[in-house]
Amino acid sequence: MSIKVYPNGGLLVEIKGRKILLDPTSLPSEKPDAVFVSHAHSDHYNFKTLRIMKGIPKVMSQATWELIDPKRRLDNVTIVESGDSVEVAGLAMEVHEAGHVIGSLQLLIDAGLRMVYTGDFNLDRRLVLKSAPILKTDVLVIDSTYGHPRYTFPPRAQLYREILRTVRAFLEENKGVALATRVLGTGQEVTALLSLVAKVVPFVDRRVAEKNRVYEKHGEILGSYVVNTSAPPRSAAAVVPLSARYCNSIPCTGWATNSGFPLSSHAGFTDLIKYVLESEANEVFAFWGFAEYFADVLRRELGVHAYAYQH
Repeated sequence: MSIKVYPNGGLLVEIKGRKILLDPTSLPSEKPDAVFVSHAHSDHYNFKTLRIMKGIPKVMSQATWELIDPKRRLDNVTIVESGDSVEVAGLAMEVHEAGHVIGSLQLLIDAGLRMVYTGDFNLDRRLVLKSAPILKTDVLVIDSTYGHPRYTFPPRAQLYREILRTVRAFLEENKGVALATRVLGTGQEVTALLSLVAKVVPFVDRRVAEKNRVYEKHGEILGSYVVNTSAPPRSAAAVVPLSARYCNSIPCTGWATNSGFPLSSHAGFTDLIKYVLESEANEVFAFWGFAEYFADVLRRELGVHAYAYQH
């Protein structure tokens, strides 16, 4: 038995005569038997595409469903949570924590051969969410957003210390500082860092605060914060979207390796390598980001059968 993985409206997996569409962003040319949405970032799903695929099982977590479909317009949604095992389209599926954003899941399909789709994932211990476990598998489909050595991130504790030291320095001089984050992901982590560790009540942009509430609804503790609908006070610490433009704004994103803090809800390069090795996969399909580079490293330096795809 073989497993085929190729881009077609997302990533299409053919296994045991079934087609599973992973994170669809457009209509595939072939009708899938089931759809899996790993999490609620807009580069991993297209809502119109999901609505068009009527009658097809759509597997996702409760938090993901709430974030992408607050009006409950999708049909045939199968809700799963980390640790669940379900049968969908005649296939045995398990889902496990991905540690990326609230509701993010990895997918394991066991059909004689095991296939794991990580989606976006994070192995770090953080103030929010549980870290992703490394799943044993025969075929690994892995996020390679930061699949280049330049994105080898410092330890989380070190990043936390540097962020707090910078924020305190601004506040001690009675100056404001804005930490620019992903609205869904690092926004909630930075909110918790300022509130629970620094004991500072941050002014949180309303777009970030909307996602904070979903985290809190699902049991994540973020501490106290003020929802801000305009420019934050000049002497305050603020959490704002990456697209926002404020005085003394410091980006907190994995791309900020030269300016800002490389704080990401994705796994960095060394953790991507770690996952591949510890998964014991015979075949690896890298997707997104530095997929070509990462697959080449796996082939040349580790002797892994690796392939690269862009979404």
